[in-house]
Amino acid sequence: MFHVEHFSEALPNSPAALLMEGCSKLGVPCSPHVACRFVLYLKELIRWNAKVNLTALETETEIISKHFLDSLAAFKLFEGRPGLRILDVGSGAGFPGVVLKLQAPEISMTLLEPSTKRAAFLHHIVGILGIIGIRILTARVEDFTGETFDLITCRAIRSEVVLTAGTRLLSPGGRVLLYRVLTLPKSPLNYQITNQIKFSLPFLNAPRTLVLLKRTTDLARSEFTSLIVLP
Repeated sequence: MFHVEHFSEALPNSPAALLMEGCSKLGVPCSPHVACRFVLYLKELIRWNAKVNLTALETETEIISKHFLDSLAAFKLFEGRPGLRILDVGSGAGFPGVVLKLQAPEISMTLLEPSTKRAAFLHHIVGILGIIGIRILTARVEDFTGETFDLITCRAIRSEVVLTAGTRLLSPGGRVLLYRVLTLPKSPLNYQITNQIKFSLPFLNAPRTLVLLKRTTDLARSEFTSLIVLP
């Protein structure tokens, strides 16, 4: 079980300070308590990466910006209300699923990761951080059935695969959130873009886009506002 040590101010240029500064730049505030948990996550990721291919990034700043802050940017588009059912497809080392769960602990998170080695890391980090209300399933999204979700997130899997799966895995009124570099020029088949925002990752100034989509079968439902609250 993870225990957070008390600290009132992170050291300048420390991982905790970078995380909190980056979150502030994104407009997604991060508490010192959560930043401390992210730092342990970061250290374990780097330690495991020596034996399991979890990330190609080499520096702490790159990992913080391109994994942690990129994941947290999702809160620009939705609120992590209690009980919100999220499916993170192709979780890899837990981005964005574990990060979203740590930031909004009352959401219900399911991680879908086909690689047994990466799933082993997910079990390790969930255990060491003492996270509850999270499931880790070792499966491909193409083979996953039996339940539906309010939100499906995806950073590492081709959007076509996720959108195809979303037609059967989304609950009525559910949404798909895609993490992209470039904007989506038009709505894909069977979906409508409800929101699309561009931003730059703190510290690296790398362009990013978040795209929120709903199924065209849900068009009769009311439109979301720029800050969504999923039913």
